[in-house]
Amino acid sequence: MIRQAQSGNARIPKRRGIRLEPYLLLLPSILLIGIFKIYPIFYSLAESFVKSARGGVLRFVGLDNYLSLFSEPTFAHSLGITVWFCAVTTVLQVVLAIVLALFLNRRSKAVRMARTLIYIPVSVSMVIACTVWNLFFSASTGIINTVLSSLGLREQPFLTSRDQALYVIMFVCCWKGIPYWMMFLLAGLQNINASVYEAAKLDGAGFWTTLFRITLPMLKNSLVFVIISDTLINVFMFVPVYLLTDGGPSMSTDTLMYEAYRSAFSYGNYPRAYALVTVMMIIAIVIAAVQMAITRDNEPRAARRVKGGARA
Repeated sequence: MIRQAQSGNARIPKRRGIRLEPYLLLLPSILLIGIFKIYPIFYSLAESFVKSARGGVLRFVGLDNYLSLFSEPTFAHSLGITVWFCAVTTVLQVVLAIVLALFLNRRSKAVRMARTLIYIPVSVSMVIACTVWNLFFSASTGIINTVLSSLGLREQPFLTSRDQALYVIMFVCCWKGIPYWMMFLLAGLQNINASVYEAAKLDGAGFWTTLFRITLPMLKNSLVFVIISDTLINVFMFVPVYLLTDGGPSMSTDTLMYEAYRSAFSYGNYPRAYALVTVMMIIAIVIAAVQMAITRDNEPRAARRVKGGARA
């Protein structure tokens, strides 16, 4: 019997070498990411250190493009607009997405229907969304101004006012972005065990205590993902600015992304555009790193404090 078992074990072939099938399956995706994601990043970084000379010859200028960029008042203006737009839009989108997710975290036919209706803006492309909202906010023939005029109220220069244009763009971005992020947060809420809420209810916890002591802490991973992703998307927001205001009026909506576009395709200053894009990538990396550091999981530290208190 022992010999039979040994001979049976001897017949089992040993795996040798490396299996190539998984790598071959990943190869198309790796090539696409390399061509359309990684290569443009390194190309724009390299081009930001050169400048066109006479005859179209490129010459290395080091950090000159960045130094001249930082000394321009246009850059500071666009940076301020981008920071303000990103901060306000991200806060509004995340807070309202949480409110919607909490409201729709129920099981009923009416709630399922509401989820479908609220999610409709996500299925619409940003180009179509901007085209439709332009019909509402247009100064002369817009639907909103037509209604205001019929009611005897003063028409509003939504897209032609320095004080209103940026907030109209924020509204359009929130209209499209809130339902999108709401679905991520709703999925996180549905992963929370109902027994946790039952225990909190037995302990006499109210709505706000449950929200801040149970729901939001247990929703932390989803919140971190939503905040970081939404911030990065808003930093690079371009389509609403291009279609609704074209950077105007009087550069009041001239974000960094639109300034990079204008540098490249209106002025033909590609090195400046590449430098702007590189600065934006650095800003995005810093924002993501700071947010991850702030929202880092502190459970091990809290556990140590609890253990120390128990020992005491």
